[in-house]
Amino acid sequence: MTDGSNHLNFSQRNGLEPMPEQLKLEQVSGQFRRLVHYALDQEIDRVERMGTMNSYFDGEWKRVAQDFHVKFLGRSVSSFENAPFQLNRSLENFVAKARFDQLFNLIEFFANHIGCSTTLKNDLAQAFVEARTAYRLKDNLVIAVGTGEQAEAVIQAIEYAEESSNLGARQHLVAAAKKLTDGDWVGSVRDSIHAVEAVAVNLAPEGTLGAALSALEKDGKLHGGLKKAFGALYGYTSDKNTGVRHANVFGNDETVDETDALFMLGACASFVSYLIAKNV
Repeated sequence: MTDGSNHLNFSQRNGLEPMPEQLKLEQVSGQFRRLVHYALDQEIDRVERMGTMNSYFDGEWKRVAQDFHVKFLGRSVSSFENAPFQLNRSLENFVAKARFDQLFNLIEFFANHIGCSTTLKNDLAQAFVEARTAYRLKDNLVIAVGTGEQAEAVIQAIEYAEESSNLGARQHLVAAAKKLTDGDWVGSVRDSIHAVEAVAVNLAPEGTLGAALSALEKDGKLHGGLKKAFGALYGYTSDKNTGVRHANVFGNDETVDETDALFMLGACASFVSYLIAKNV
């Protein structure tokens, strides 16, 4: 996985300039905004066509531009102008001023559009890494991952799950990260736990997580200390006060916060990778 450290300049690598700051959730930097617009600018430069008087879009990107105008901006199709320069300036202004969530909506729009190139989608994904954001672009969705180290653990677990056909675990990890992005801390923790449950039951079809972990321990595929440690985390999610796996009896929405959700995502992702690695 490409890490943000690969983009440090000579001065930063040698302690002559301060290291770029790791951004927190709900933060995007000026660098990130510049990289996003640069990726879009490069795509427009690749696809615009030159007419006698002005440039224009044709083919797939004419539809991309129209969809952006109508579906994303909510404007009438009759007011659409097929003008790459104007669209580029509009995008530059939007990217510079949008709230972080609106910016992520924009990125997901282009990442999911069939008319956009793989190059654009890769450049947008790389912007998250290079700018040291607490997010990544995965499955054309902006997902929260925390620090660079946490990002590596989460993305690696998603890839391991896919490669080993643990698709249920993969789905839950992506969902947990997406819910973290959306501020659904409880839902994120729930999906993080379900990711471990999915891979454990897939490896040892015992019906429940506890029984599956016991079976893996008995077969020598799970250390007893790790089983005990994860059992404690599982117990935390089962506590009636958290409202994670069961109803929140006391109606307290603050029992699980961002820090809890980030920790559980990282811990469960690492445990998923461990279980897969021990059982391949």
